[in-house]
Amino acid sequence: MKKYFFDRVGQRFSHYDFSGRDFAEPQKAYQLAQLLALDLEVAEAEEFGGGTIAVCNVAGAKLFTVPIRQPDQIAA
Repeated sequence: MKKYFFDRVGQRFSHYDFSGRDFAEPQKAYQLAQLLALDLEVAEAEEFGGGTIAVCNVAGAKLFTVPIRQPDQIAA
């Protein structure tokens, strides 16, 4: 198991994940990042729309990012 950290990076400010989550596979971390981005698109689009979920390892290296779409980018 490896620990992954999910930072919410918005245009105005960021929220850093200091706890992280353990996953056996990086694909599972990516799936969680997609779910978090979708949740933020719906619940907190004004705050985080246009930002990203940045997934980092224990050393702080960014492994991948998932975009958080802005309300005008979401298809009706």
